[in-house]
Amino acid sequence: MLQSSVPSSCLRLSGLRLSCLHLSGLTVSGSLLSSPSLTLFVSRGVQSWSLSVSVSSSSLTLSDLEIKPKMAGPSTQQIQDTSQDTNPSQDTDTPGSNAATTAASAPANVSGSKRKPPVPKSSVWDHFVKLPLEETNGEPRAKCKYCKDHTYACDTSKHGTTSLKKHLLKCKGYPYRAQEKKQNMLAFLQPSGSGGLGPNLVPYTYNQEEFRKALAEFVICDEQPFRVVEGHGFQKYSNCLEPRFPVPSRVIVARDCYKLFIEESKKLKAFLKKSCMRVCLTTDTWTSVQNFNYMCLTAHFIDENWRLQKRILNFCIIENHRGDTIGKAIEKCLLGWRIEKVFSITVDNASSNDTAVAYLKKKLKNWNGLVCDGDYLHVRCCANILNLVVNDGLKDLHNSISAIRNALRYVRSSPARLQRFKDLVQKEKIDCKALVCLDIMTRWNSTYLMLEHALKFQKVFDRMEDEDDGYNAYFRDDTHRLGPPMTFDWSNAYVFVQFLKVFYTITLRFSGSLYVTSNSCFHDIAHVHTMLQASSVHQDPLIGEMAKKMKLKYDKYWGRPENMNPLLVIGVVLDPRYKFGCVNNTFNDIYDNDPILCESMKKKVKDTLYLLYDKYSAGVVGEQSEHEEESGDSGAVNHPGDLPMPDFVTANPNPKGKWWSGRTKHPSDQKTDLDKYLETDAIDDAPSFDVLTWWRENATKYKVVSLIARDVLAMPVSTVASESAFSTDGRVLDVFRSSLSQKMTEALICTQNWLSPTEFNFNDRDFDQYEETDSIASDVSGESTVTEDVNMS
Repeated sequence: MLQSSVPSSCLRLSGLRLSCLHLSGLTVSGSLLSSPSLTLFVSRGVQSWSLSVSVSSSSLTLSDLEIKPKMAGPSTQQIQDTSQDTNPSQDTDTPGSNAATTAASAPANVSGSKRKPPVPKSSVWDHFVKLPLEETNGEPRAKCKYCKDHTYACDTSKHGTTSLKKHLLKCKGYPYRAQEKKQNMLAFLQPSGSGGLGPNLVPYTYNQEEFRKALAEFVICDEQPFRVVEGHGFQKYSNCLEPRFPVPSRVIVARDCYKLFIEESKKLKAFLKKSCMRVCLTTDTWTSVQNFNYMCLTAHFIDENWRLQKRILNFCIIENHRGDTIGKAIEKCLLGWRIEKVFSITVDNASSNDTAVAYLKKKLKNWNGLVCDGDYLHVRCCANILNLVVNDGLKDLHNSISAIRNALRYVRSSPARLQRFKDLVQKEKIDCKALVCLDIMTRWNSTYLMLEHALKFQKVFDRMEDEDDGYNAYFRDDTHRLGPPMTFDWSNAYVFVQFLKVFYTITLRFSGSLYVTSNSCFHDIAHVHTMLQASSVHQDPLIGEMAKKMKLKYDKYWGRPENMNPLLVIGVVLDPRYKFGCVNNTFNDIYDNDPILCESMKKKVKDTLYLLYDKYSAGVVGEQSEHEEESGDSGAVNHPGDLPMPDFVTANPNPKGKWWSGRTKHPSDQKTDLDKYLETDAIDDAPSFDVLTWWRENATKYKVVSLIARDVLAMPVSTVASESAFSTDGRVLDVFRSSLSQKMTEALICTQNWLSPTEFNFNDRDFDQYEETDSIASDVSGESTVTEDVNMS
């Protein structure tokens, strides 16, 4: 039994969604003595039925009341009791008549009447709120949610919603007014990946889901913490930019970031399946501030449109740096991405990586995913080798470098000293916006940059020695401190800069990941060899000793044929500007004193290239035979009922066929694609030449050789980005990413690479941003001063 106490003479039952509702034993009790009748409202959606019942006492019981609406709904029922001050409809029955009889006879008329289809509720009520009747003297009125200045009549029996809609068209606080115009809004938007192109005028509509996705991309690509959305400044900026967008919490942003990671991983799997034949892998290890070991696995390949692609596959935790552990982790990642064909693996020169490559070589051989049984699978990081070569030469740093470093340390030790230095720069009229910077002991490139900047201010340091007493006292008070730098110190620094500049430029080229490096790596290796060989007999003993130490490390990795991977040289051969002519000439220059070694290097490169051609051509022939078996022989049609050919027909073939089979082929028809490619003249070298574009245009001409070039040119010669290539320390994750879970860390790093594969964001910042930031602050301060002067005048 359901009971409801009502203070007035109205009872409303709403939300009845059953095709047939049977009420039995519903007792209504309350203070009904003031009203002789009770109106019962039953509603379903926008349909309603009104039943009038006579009340003869303070308690009413409805028995066997049955209501049958026309439209059936889901099998759910909701009964809600509310009270409203409405005028009850007059009942023709006399007081004291049987209430159950009246109630039972009423629904028969309701169910038998034909009603119009339900009219959906107007969307205007999303922007208006009905006022309580007590505030409007019993007249139904509504108020706008945005301006709340005026109220409008909203009695459903007397008024429509036209006046409410007209108000929204002129309401200044209505945020959706511009969106509801027939013509879309136009906005200047900068397209992603436009490469610096100007903004495009595109139609714009507000979409909250797109806003949330863009916010997730902002957090991922710009390496922002999730808590950035809860900052006062960000929320104020977002509200000014788009007031309709509710800024989500950090938990929702983190969830959106991980959803985006899952979506992008599915897209990448489909992309690899469609556009990738073989991949070249690079791997490196990172360490978080909690001393967790992370391994980064990156795939490099050239897609079907001959564009170089780079995708981070995994960024996962490994237990330790043992070779077997790294190998098993890489194997697990390859199985997850369903990658079986691997052309090369580029790693640094740690001994554990040798063990990892050997482990993967066994597994990939079982998958039939190697070329030439994996003899050239292992590629050593050239940037890491060059880093070791330079560090061996700079182990015993010269006193001249220490003296210059101490002078720079004095200038940067306090703002007052730095300001005196800047005043002397103006007096010497040195036009240089860059400022002096200190180096990082573990990065030789920072030492090079420090000396390069300091040489520009040599006159200023000489003048400081004459005019700045504190500068001289700085060196005089500490007898163990070298300095101030003298003339011969600056001369030695100049020699160091000229010598290290070559290694600095080559390391930058080695570390490129957005362009092909395998076709120019051998040129730089040869350049380093000739430079070290000439510098080892330099008249300056400092340069000579440094070059000899570097030459010993160079010969360990690149000096002997068995130590160098021939794929580094084949990359030059597959560049149509060079081919074998350039390679042979380079070997002659490098090994002019050892002709036997020179011929050995030439033979190894040539034999490797022809071996690759045999392997790839066998694969092409196998694919063609499979297509022929599937399609069948199109030249002969055999029917089961055909008679065998007579002997006199098979014994005397067609004269044309006899001549065709016995003709002598031209020697050029017997040449392979590789022979034809090598015999053609090298093309001219132009600044705008792109090796991938050339192979895309000539892939049909050299079908097999183009397959080799597609894999060799995709091979990276370095495992690290430009800045971290100079570090002798291990790479370390920043504090924000180290505080996240393993899955979230992998999701953020991988998705960042997938969303912007043509960009690379690393944690290392510029060595010195003081001058830039100081000039910006000075410019703004000057503009503010001028504005104040103008206002005062």
